[in-house]
Amino acid sequence: MSNAATAIAQAHTVAQEKKSNKAKADASKARASSFQQAVDRKNAAPIATIEAAKALIPTAAQIAAIARAFAIDEADTDELFGAGFNSAMDEIRVMESVLVSTVQGEKNFRALEMHMQRIVGSRVASAFGQAQFYETRRQAARELSSGFANEDRDEDRMGVDGQANRAAAAREFAAQLGMKAYALVCLAEGSAKAYAEYFGSEWKPYTRANSRALDRQVADAQADALGF
Repeated sequence: MSNAATAIAQAHTVAQEKKSNKAKADASKARASSFQQAVDRKNAAPIATIEAAKALIPTAAQIAAIARAFAIDEADTDELFGAGFNSAMDEIRVMESVLVSTVQGEKNFRALEMHMQRIVGSRVASAFGQAQFYETRRQAARELSSGFANEDRDEDRMGVDGQANRAAAAREFAAQLGMKAYALVCLAEGSAKAYAEYFGSEWKPYTRANSRALDRQVADAQADALGF
């Protein structure tokens, strides 16, 4: 092979390697960017708390009005609160003998507390999720029912099949969701009350701000379990 041909072949090889390296670098940057976007979305997501859920659901007065206007059975707040409280307290009592350890004559409640923190957290998350869904459908029903937001007034006319119009159906669906969200919040409040009564501190959601303290509790509980 001539020197010229050899030089051309070497230049082609170098160009291909550069192209391959650039493609790998671009792919790596894309993966890093995608990962960072996922982290940012997670950090920006609202934290599920009872207060956040209650800010989205109907008030007690609105629940009473919804029950009357839509002929929906009103949620029994006392019964729901009691169910949440009793179920959480029953689980605490059952798991106490399993998760509470005795170290040097003193009881260690960390493992039980972490377990119940998650149990209560799941009920709060359920209530918050339902509350968000309710608010979404409430806004949709509002837009369909508003003469200013909805230029197509056909939604407010009875359909040819005799069924309720879209706006009325949307309002009814939102009303049902509001009642469900209200019920789940009452249940979560009862569970949180049981947690606070037993452990002597208010339930708080797991967040990055308190993750170090919880990690420390996990480490302590594991060390206790292993006897060191």
